[in-house]
Amino acid sequence: MTATLDGNRKIAAGRIGVAVDEYQAHVDAGEQWCTGCRAWHPLERFARDATRLNGLARRCRDARQAQPSVPDPVKRRARDRVHNEVRLGRFPRADDLPCIDCGHEVGRDSDDGRRHEYDHHHGYDDEHALDVIVLCTPCHGARERARRKPELLAAVVDAYLETKTR
Repeated sequence: MTATLDGNRKIAAGRIGVAVDEYQAHVDAGEQWCTGCRAWHPLERFARDATRLNGLARRCRDARQAQPSVPDPVKRRARDRVHNEVRLGRFPRADDLPCIDCGHEVGRDSDDGRRHEYDHHHGYDDEHALDVIVLCTPCHGARERARRKPELLAAVVDAYLETKTR
């Protein structure tokens, strides 16, 4: 059990970009990292969340209140259009197709827990709403990070080309 806890601490510290010792010092001081405002706060500033291991939400109350209550309507409309195409049988379920980046297949590799998702790779505008590709969750996350940080795009393209040459 200790190895698992140590591993979890390393992963958590790595996600926010601090050393494990620094991460543990904040936890010992009764603080938690807020994924919304990206800062450490006292535990009292977090709402309860029974689904989380520590029983607290990942974002502090201030960050939760700052989130817009209405999601982007263009994005919502594009997602709904794809969902309706799947529901009506015009598009296959994303899990029924291989990941376009790494080739992962849910049926063949089902024990790894990865699922597939449709990616609006040209954006959510109406003219591109149904222009989607299938990606597994890790590849989709990598593409999203690359979209936010263009310097990561080259690494995603290189990884994609590497999978195609195997």
